Amino acid sequence: MSDIEQNLVNQHEEEVLLLNPTLSADARRSATYRRLAKVGLVLGAGACIAAVASMGSLGGPRGMPVGVSTPSKTDFIEEGMLPFFKGLLAKRAAAPPPVPNAIKKLYSEDSVRAFAALAKISFCGPLPGVYAAVAETCSDNEGVVSDCTGAQFKVTPGFVRTIDDSDLGIPDSIFGILAKVEPTSETSAIKSGAIIAIRGSVDNNGNSIRDKETTLDDGLEGCEGCKVHQGYHESYNKFEASLQMQLEGIGCQPGACTIYVTGHGSGASVASLVAWELSEIGYIIGTSYIFAPPKIGDDMFSKKMNKKFAATGSDHGIIFSVSHGKDSLVRWPFDAKFASWGIQAYYADDSATKATQICYSGSSDCSVWQYTQAELSSVDTCDCPVAPDHGFCTFLGWEAQCYGGWSHNTVSEFAKMYPQWWNESAGLQQPDDMAAANWYPADGDGEQAKALAKSKKDATTTTVDNAAEQASSQVSAEYYNLNTLKAFAALAKLSYCGASSGVVKSIQATCSTRQGLCADAGFGVVPNTVVSKGVEYQSQLTEPYYMADTLYFFTALI
Repeated sequence: MSDIEQNLVNQHEEEVLLLNPTLSADARRSATYRRLAKVGLVLGAGACIAAVASMGSLGGPRGMPVGVSTPSKTDFIEEGMLPFFKGLLAKRAAAPPPVPNAIKKLYSEDSVRAFAALAKISFCGPLPGVYAAVAETCSDNEGVVSDCTGAQFKVTPGFVRTIDDSDLGIPDSIFGILAKVEPTSETSAIKSGAIIAIRGSVDNNGNSIRDKETTLDDGLEGCEGCKVHQGYHESYNKFEASLQMQLEGIGCQPGACTIYVTGHGSGASVASLVAWELSEIGYIIGTSYIFAPPKIGDDMFSKKMNKKFAATGSDHGIIFSVSHGKDSLVRWPFDAKFASWGIQAYYADDSATKATQICYSGSSDCSVWQYTQAELSSVDTCDCPVAPDHGFCTFLGWEAQCYGGWSHNTVSEFAKMYPQWWNESAGLQQPDDMAAANWYPADGDGEQAKALAKSKKDATTTTVDNAAEQASSQVSAEYYNLNTLKAFAALAKLSYCGASSGVVKSIQATCSTRQGLCADAGFGVVPNTVVSKGVEYQSQLTEPYYMADTLYFFTALI
């Protein structure tokens, strides 16, 4: 053994001695080798073999005192090496096999970028430019820069439809795009059919409620024993009938039309439900790409989705789930009753030009599963190196794309040609309630929870003679948090604006979920929920006149 390995052996023997000072030398040595078996990954098989080889006439491994009784080679093999190798083999047997090369070859960097561009356009919502933006993003017209050129397919002009429905009383809470597609080359992986892009959660109350409905729900068509995310299942049920009518309206019939699905965040999860449900009524699902999908079902659902959309020999194509960095959304909900499914195409950082890893979701060394939950972050939810502008949450020229119908590439080229004009005339910014939400429902209470934990710790280390005073001190400390105090103070100050024209926007800007005082405190105001109210008042001094807005208040959902 090397000096480093010998030092490790000695260190473990010392620890055994500290824990069990009455052990005999033989028992201590035997216990040491059992411990070595547990750290075999550190020492390596070579060190174990070297330790066996060193046993012999010298009375034990090199460096150990001669004359002290030591385990035989047989003891060391049976008590040390065999458990180590059995454990190693068991670990390898439990790990899923690598993704077959036949599946990896289906992954296309050109196609994933085309699908990302269409998934992002869905965040335009029901604005007038969305139809033209979809058509231009996947146009084969001469002189038009298309995101779909490399993927060798186009959107058929005049065959773009929208999926638009209210949910929980919120207009346009559900939105998606349906477009007829055709290959532009005989070698294209895309066949004649339709692509469906489901918009992910935006910052409105309807999407927030659906995200949080994490009860597992049954009733998925053709999936006996399966349970899925209640909120996403109910969202799909809202537009299921209209989607099938839209498909028939563009001439896309079961058995004669290939369906492709995409979406970001919750839109990706709902898109996977779309794929399952349409496959059950006779549609063929082609190789597709979804982005940062939360977990959506239980173990039974996961197994059946894997069999249908993540395996060779299926009638359907592979649905690749694209993940990035340390994105927490991909592993949410963290509840153990939810299971991951599918094949991950993982991009380690924003600079990645091709997938860093293609692996099975949920494997300990795959994608974001290689990190602990504490290491994950919602910061990477918006970012994606294959999406236009490397992300889904912000648009370059949102007004030009969603109102004007320009594609992202057209906007980019125009901004390069006329940078000064573009910077001065960039136009409207995307409202919060139409932009991709970069959050998921928290398992705890953010900053307040931290303050609570700190106060409990302080309470155990601080001695107060008076029991009542101690209880009072603890209660007040539990709920005090400086970031929350600053946010509440800002909202209180805004009430002095009264019923002025800009107060609603000021409240929303102060309490954006993206940045600012309220974001620092871990909460935000839901857009379009602020109600500003002034109440007139008449007294003996002002009679017969009423004083407008004598009393003022505002309310908002947070």
